[in-house]
Amino acid sequence: MKKAEKTKGKTTSIPYMMNRELSWLKFNERVLNEAGNPRVPLAERLTFMSIYQSNLDEFYRVRVGTLMDQMESAEVVRENKTNMTSEEQVKAILKATRELCTGGKEQFFSV
Repeated sequence: MKKAEKTKGKTTSIPYMMNRELSWLKFNERVLNEAGNPRVPLAERLTFMSIYQSNLDEFYRVRVGTLMDQMESAEVVRENKTNMTSEEQVKAILKATRELCTGGKEQFFSV
């Protein structure tokens, strides 16, 4: 099921579902935002930074590792909700991670 959106005379489809991996990165972004919240005590902010980095490390070991394995197989595997291939997912993950890591550095050095 897709929602149609008109953009300057063109109709594009927007999926109702977000990709599982990109959704997980959004969650980790919320953890990072807590690390940058000045109302949170400093020790807890550092804990949130540690959780953020630990989550990201595990995410790459497990989820991105699985996608990379799928990319090496001869069969093209598509994610069932958003219809993204493994390669498309990895590219989207790398883009999102670059943005997150830039924010992570800013959060870390502002603590």
